[in-house]
Amino acid sequence: MEETTEKKLNLLKEMGKLDSDSFEFLVDVDDYFETNYYSNDNEMLLIHLSVAIGRVLDNELVDRMPDEMWKQISGKPEYKIAISVWNDLKFKAPVKFNEDETQYILLHVLNILRRNQND
Repeated sequence: MEETTEKKLNLLKEMGKLDSDSFEFLVDVDDYFETNYYSNDNEMLLIHLSVAIGRVLDNELVDRMPDEMWKQISGKPEYKIAISVWNDLKFKAPVKFNEDETQYILLHVLNILRRNQND
């Protein structure tokens, strides 16, 4: 995990925005991408997940993703891989994410996959 990302997540933990289970989940997600996709720049996904966990715990909802945007995301060649990656990770999550939240998570996963494919 990049040092700046770790500092941000530790700050969220210190502020009570992340509990230990949530923090460990984020570390597991980061480790997964470092190990399987050689990606150590996962900050956008990790920050989104931390905020999403907070929303679920506070019974708040994320705005629905526009249909056109979702069509573009789900039409990418790496989309099926992104689904597979998320299916590997979501069972470790300390909360259950709804469909709207999952779409944004998949967007971040897809971005990591596409970025690392171009490196």
